[in-house]
Amino acid sequence: MRLLVLILIAAAATISITSAQEPPPAVPAPQAADWPRRYVTVQELIQSDHRLTITAGTEVVWSDAHFGRVWFPAGGENPRVERTAQGFRALFPKPGTYRGVFTIVGGHRSDDVYSMVVTVTEH
Repeated sequence: MRLLVLILIAAAATISITSAQEPPPAVPAPQAADWPRRYVTVQELIQSDHRLTITAGTEVVWSDAHFGRVWFPAGGENPRVERTAQGFRALFPKPGTYRGVFTIVGGHRSDDVYSMVVTVTEH
């Protein structure tokens, strides 16, 4: 009986020691500050026929206060657009063609929805 108790205590100590060890640190995901950034205005987007061409790994910031909304359809490989103090932003980590939409606030174009195409090329 005493031997069984000693074995159980040793096993419990081994388990607590091995579970207390920290797992290896995970490789951190790239932060937005690590990505190249491209600022876009309403005028620039209209003049470019609603098309942007960027390289993979670029963060696009629709930085003009005249952008009412910017979004890409949910699902698939489409980026998630976030609203920040600088404007709307999205990361484009992979090459491809992304079709999104935007609205403009103010002027005669208010409330209209415009399509845009973001083409992401290899580095």
